[in-house]
Amino acid sequence: MIECPTCKHQEFVGTLYCGECGTRLVHGASVPTMEVSRGHVEPGEGTVTKPGAQEGPELESGAILGLRVVSTGTVLSLIGRENYTLGRLVPTQAVIPDVDLSPFRAHEHGVSRMHAEIRLDYNGVHVIDLESANGTHINGQRLEPQVLTPVRHGDIIQLGSLSLQLISRYRV
Repeated sequence: MIECPTCKHQEFVGTLYCGECGTRLVHGASVPTMEVSRGHVEPGEGTVTKPGAQEGPELESGAILGLRVVSTGTVLSLIGRENYTLGRLVPTQAVIPDVDLSPFRAHEHGVSRMHAEIRLDYNGVHVIDLESANGTHINGQRLEPQVLTPVRHGDIIQLGSLSLQLISRYRV
């Protein structure tokens, strides 16, 4: 059995996503635990630095991280975790995405049930396509499946044809 790092639910070895919270359980590379400390993130920067680690800005405890749905202007907050799965909810599926894009006509836009993942680490914010049917694009460039791709404040993340804009800044 393996334990979900987010909700501590037990799953069988080889399970890709937690059946309780949807957290991805198998990663291509290990991701260190993110330590949120005092400091700041310059607009346009997305790096998070652990004290004593490599030089760079630190994420302030009042930092804002979110996604703006371009078509509606709705902002989806991404606070308190190191990774978020993006997709659409289907009532009968056992695994649900952390960010359910169903209210934004996700099915019509070609968003997969588990489409992509946003991951935060000491090197910044990254997007990973989870082998989605209609692909993930960053600023018009299609991502290779299962490859960490860095994103910065203002970048457009397109899931199928649904456009989201990354918001990454600090409160003044």
